[in-house]
Amino acid sequence: MKFLDLFNPIEKGSHGFTDEAIYAAINNGDGTIPMYGGNNQHSITDRYVSPSTQSVDGQKIKVFSGEGIVISLDGSAGCMTYKKEETFTLNHHAGFITLKQEAKDKVNLLFFSYFMQSHYKALSVSDGTKTLSLGQIYSDEFDLPDKDVQDRIVNSLRPNIEKCLALSEVHNRIANLINKEYLGRYTTYQDKNVKISDCLGYVSGHSGLTEEFIYSTMLIPGERYKVKSSSTLEETLIGYVPKCKINGKEIYINDKYETLLIARNGTYVGQTEYLVGQKYTINDHAYILFVKDGCPYKINLKWFSIQYKPEIMNYTSSSANGTWNMTGFFKNVVIDIPSIEEQIALVNMYERAETLSLRISEVQKKLKNLLNKEIQSQ
Repeated sequence: MKFLDLFNPIEKGSHGFTDEAIYAAINNGDGTIPMYGGNNQHSITDRYVSPSTQSVDGQKIKVFSGEGIVISLDGSAGCMTYKKEETFTLNHHAGFITLKQEAKDKVNLLFFSYFMQSHYKALSVSDGTKTLSLGQIYSDEFDLPDKDVQDRIVNSLRPNIEKCLALSEVHNRIANLINKEYLGRYTTYQDKNVKISDCLGYVSGHSGLTEEFIYSTMLIPGERYKVKSSSTLEETLIGYVPKCKINGKEIYINDKYETLLIARNGTYVGQTEYLVGQKYTINDHAYILFVKDGCPYKINLKWFSIQYKPEIMNYTSSSANGTWNMTGFFKNVVIDIPSIEEQIALVNMYERAETLSLRISEVQKKLKNLLNKEIQSQ
């Protein structure tokens, strides 16, 4: 049989789902829903968005609900997650599968999402790519056992399936807490309506500080320093350099104890990384923010990155090669500064939520591995 014999055409998620669009709608007042994309699962999300969010071209995002299956079309192409009682949205890296009314007695959607997953994963790399086109899905042929056999197999696996779903629900509640806008219910303030430029300074990165330049400094003796860039992921670190000159100037080595790195462009534009007690330099894909010497206020930069995440993201351009507008940010943004004790209390709450989220993820991986072994044994 073929896909369209049983299912309606797949409805793909929305294009233009940028961080700028998401944060522009954060104060719409209509709550938030989870957003999924080309992930290896769609039960856990780190992104919650307003259902009235508009894409960068002004189109309202698609909102999905009802019984069906979310399928990744690139990234982790072929991965599928069953949905029944959830309202959510998708970006264009995923689609939603729904069953035709006349096929209700032929397919158990939960069975299909688990047992056909490996089939579609293999199909996604059949031509050497890691994408799964709608044409591939629609033209492919497959066999399914009778519906009563599907139901029996699902019932035998249900205890572990329900444990996975319960953990996912807890994880999503924590992720929602971590990623919500913190409204700052503080009781004591050091000051309000303070210009960013009155308390924070910044450093721009070096042009030409590339992997090729780093390689050319390998024989220079002395201490070496991390080169940070637009990615906040440690595994994408581009290398280390000694103190040397680039474009005729001494390389800037950050020596401030507490800093905040902001990605200027690239995939992670507008994302921040809180850095404590590290000496490093940056290329021109990032900025460093720091508390000015002589600043009359006590400011914890991690608190700042959490509390003012929407303001930071609002200065990310919507172009395909988006950039973070440092000039506009420092010119226009004003902040309220609570007591340092209340800042630290917010940071501690945030870090506890992050730690719990990581622990739940580890348990979920173990349960998923166990469930996969059971599936393979059927």
